[in-house]
Amino acid sequence: MADVFISFIHEEQRIAEAVQAYLKGHLKRLVPNGVFLSADDWTVFAGEVWLERIRQELQEASVVVLMLSQQSVQRPWINFEAGAAWLANKALIPVCFGGLTKGDMPKPYSGIQGLDLPDDAFYLLRSVQHHLDPKGVLPPPPPEDRYLAEIRAALKGEHRVVSPPPPPLPHQKTAPEPRSMPEEKETQ
Repeated sequence: MADVFISFIHEEQRIAEAVQAYLKGHLKRLVPNGVFLSADDWTVFAGEVWLERIRQELQEASVVVLMLSQQSVQRPWINFEAGAAWLANKALIPVCFGGLTKGDMPKPYSGIQGLDLPDDAFYLLRSVQHHLDPKGVLPPPPPEDRYLAEIRAALKGEHRVVSPPPPPLPHQKTAPEPRSMPEEKETQ
């Protein structure tokens, strides 16, 4: 079960995946059990009882990241997962984008400290780190790393900046490393 649960709507999956990669890329040590995407076909498998899997992941996660846009706050599943996490005393982090800002969050979200993507991306890292390891220190990432570039591209609806690694097979712990082709020597 994952350390962080990301709640999002299916139409905004690419943005949620970019946030997932950002958290995993910069907080490897703090998320050894991963970052769960609530509506991802690679984390909820055919044959599983979907609602039970969501319940288990919410119970085990320490932090719940709520991907809030003008569209998502009107959807029942975001509100359902947020309410379940709130009742379980999980740390809730509203992440605003898609025409919604932290200053415009509707109630009850407006009573929780939120942040705006992409401007507050490092604040997201610091906040997740704080909830997982309050005494830890997080050095700032480079101003424009590949994970942040991917978030920016996803928010704009642009093509991927970095191709994601293939998902691991059931018997693998992580995705295999890509092999590089040997360089050919020029012949004249």
